[in-house]
Amino acid sequence: MRGRLADAPPALLETMLAALPADADRPVADALAEGALALYARLLAGGAGALREDALPLLAADALFTHALEAQAEADPDGVPALAERIGAAGALAGLAD
Repeated sequence: MRGRLADAPPALLETMLAALPADADRPVADALAEGALALYARLLAGGAGALREDALPLLAADALFTHALEAQAEADPDGVPALAERIGAAGALAGLAD
């Protein structure tokens, strides 16, 4: 996973890696999406807003979502719409707001 994210600045890279699930048996796209969702969940639970310290985890979550979609496109391009629906605004991401 570190190789896929290696171009990120060090602080961003560490934030992204720390958010990834420990279970290495899942598909890369799913692991990246879960990491993004975990960051968003933490931010929402902590009452994230327009605070400066929220910027890095928000950027990391966005980057993880982008990498998840990219990984899905590489593995199975036809699966991108299903992943986007499952994790996006109408899927798991929406569930965090409940």
